[in-house]
Amino acid sequence: MAHEDPALVRARRRAKELREFYSHLVTYVLVCTLLVVIDLANNSASGTEFLGLSWAYWPIFGWGIAVAIHAFKTFVGVAGWE
Repeated sequence: MAHEDPALVRARRRAKELREFYSHLVTYVLVCTLLVVIDLANNSASGTEFLGLSWAYWPIFGWGIAVAIHAFKTFVGVAGWE
């Protein structure tokens, strides 16, 4: 069995990392948009809102941290740390 070119293996791995990150980012944006729409539609104007949202900012913030970490690992990278 012939060995693959190491540069081709790295390129495929990098393409996979980018595809996974952008998939994560698009999912995040779509779901967060839906959460904001739901929150605004159900907003009871109780006076406890933050930027007009009652609760949607919590998952947006939490998941946003995960997306930021994923972006850091994808673009800044920790390649070669092992």
